[in-house]
Amino acid sequence: MVFDLRTCDSAYRFVLGFMRMTPDEFITERTIECENDFEKFWRHNIQRIQNVDISHLRIMAFHVLGSLDGCEEIKKNGLRNLQMVLTDDTMLSRLLRDRGIYFDIIERRLYAGSEEYDIDYEHYRGRHFLTGKEETLDRISYRVFYDYCVNGFLVNDNVLNYGTRIHERPEFLMSLGELLPEAQKVERYWETHADSYRVDFFVTKDQVHRFNFELDEFRDPPYEDWIDLDDDMKIKKWMLSHAIDRAYDDLNELYLYIKDDFIVPPNQIVSYSRL
Repeated sequence: MVFDLRTCDSAYRFVLGFMRMTPDEFITERTIECENDFEKFWRHNIQRIQNVDISHLRIMAFHVLGSLDGCEEIKKNGLRNLQMVLTDDTMLSRLLRDRGIYFDIIERRLYAGSEEYDIDYEHYRGRHFLTGKEETLDRISYRVFYDYCVNGFLVNDNVLNYGTRIHERPEFLMSLGELLPEAQKVERYWETHADSYRVDFFVTKDQVHRFNFELDEFRDPPYEDWIDLDDDMKIKKWMLSHAIDRAYDDLNELYLYIKDDFIVPPNQIVSYSRL
């Protein structure tokens, strides 16, 4: 089974496959029998839904980036998390090192020329009255040690308007450049030399953070009887409600967060597209 919200049509195909309904059956059931009420639709079809097997579920998503090498590094090594990209032999780590910038992830230190910076996120978290430099180090340390997983979009129909220009250069350079002028030079070089790509891939539900299916479980109005559902049924309810919304073009940006230490391998990447 493939959970695919990338387009309205793919979401609609998921709904029909999940429910094992023809288009006419689904429209009759949802619109006439259940009056477009998702909770009523859920209750009315609960036996059918309980019988759906999601153990081999594939989740489709895409990653957007600016690439200096036509995505050759990704084609060889897959999509890696920020810690790996900063410490392995990568395009980003080499360009930063050429400017005297490198990271010691184990010791939680950032080095730039003769300067050394504390980037232990626990050092800044929860503190009040940070200086301007400390606020910047807080943002850097947050990305490196708390929010460093590979992420992507389940839904985004206008990635070029994403606020932090992820299609031009690594988003992380924006924060790093606030602290280090040499990082700003790397950022400008990347922006002027990179091509924008969309990388489509799939993952299994065991390869993603469980909170992907919890981010709006307490939405307004909330799901009915959520706390009484087992884990599989929660995932099914989340997926089905979002797929129906997407099928009717009623869903905006939606993200996917991969487990922290998981690399999306090359064999799980399905396409590379120039933007």
